[in-house]
Amino acid sequence: MAFQPDSFTRKPDSGATGSDTMTVHALGSVASLERALGSACTILRIDGGDLLAGSQEGTLACWSVDSGSERWRIGMTGPISDLAVSDGRVYAAASSDLHALDASSGEVIWSHSLEGASDYVQVWNGIVWAASSVYEIDISDYIESTVWMFDSEGSLKEHWTFPERAWHFGLHDDGGVLLGLGRPRCGLLRIRSGERASHHPLVGSSPVTAGACDSEGRILIGHSDGSVSVVVGSATEVGEEWSSPVRAICGSNLDWLSGHDSGEVVSSRGWAISAPGAVESLATGPSGSEGDGIWVSRWKGATSSVVIVDATDGSVLLELEHGHRIRHIQSADGNIALGDSSGRIHLIEEGVLSRRLEEVVGESGDDERRSRLMERLRQLRNA
Repeated sequence: MAFQPDSFTRKPDSGATGSDTMTVHALGSVASLERALGSACTILRIDGGDLLAGSQEGTLACWSVDSGSERWRIGMTGPISDLAVSDGRVYAAASSDLHALDASSGEVIWSHSLEGASDYVQVWNGIVWAASSVYEIDISDYIESTVWMFDSEGSLKEHWTFPERAWHFGLHDDGGVLLGLGRPRCGLLRIRSGERASHHPLVGSSPVTAGACDSEGRILIGHSDGSVSVVVGSATEVGEEWSSPVRAICGSNLDWLSGHDSGEVVSSRGWAISAPGAVESLATGPSGSEGDGIWVSRWKGATSSVVIVDATDGSVLLELEHGHRIRHIQSADGNIALGDSSGRIHLIEEGVLSRRLEEVVGESGDDERRSRLMERLRQLRNA
């Protein structure tokens, strides 16, 4: 299926110029709790009742979502680039290492050094998959990457080396992993135990810039030419080129959404919104009522803008402002966490968000806008 840019409904969100303005609120006004890492947040995970966050300098902390109390905190060589949680363990890709920790105490169970920078980690059926990359300063580019396969006790079983850097690293339903590649080959790389890595070109030759696996089992791949590839089993759908590279991508039910360097957010439903500032992060999360909201963070050079939009048509429900960059958003079970460049972690609960949206409706001085917001809330609750 091809998605033609000219057929999309384009409209500004509240961060763009226009008469339909919305009051901007501070991020802290909707946060249920705020916690500090000490340096820039580099990764977030919500797993059951635990909120995990890693930092640029190597702090890894775990808090209770319900009480906000800190369960544990440890230090390692940073930055921490990825986290995975499975069977009572936390796996952390940090600096040039891979660590396995006890999820209840933070105690390190085993560690393994990788070649280059440790980029990603995934776990499936007791197998720990990791990816690392080597950056050559003289040519300002990546020259080599390696995928590593360990058992749950840290024994290296297999590894595969190839010349591209992976910009997506996800589990495949065949028990292996699927990588989205940059130059020179671009496309996808499929790796399974006991086999050689197999390369699968995609339509066009644009490098992969972002990727995600959604709840429907699809693999969503964003490209530097602004297009999106949707991989379902052995079939791939490729959208048309958009205005700028894809910076972030996520799924919402059967739809996908891409965030772009130009500030646009594009939906496979056929709508697009735009505002100043490159999209830093994109996630499906609570809307304050029934149904999903799409959380979009942008950096405007001095402040971050976070907007919550209705996934069905791109209508802006709430706009938040924050003084630090927000590059990481993670949502689960009606909660959403945001990590900023100062190391602050902000957790927002759906109930708190719902009350704030009601206040926003009441604060609107525009009768027509208030009516539209009330109707939007009714539609979301009846969805």
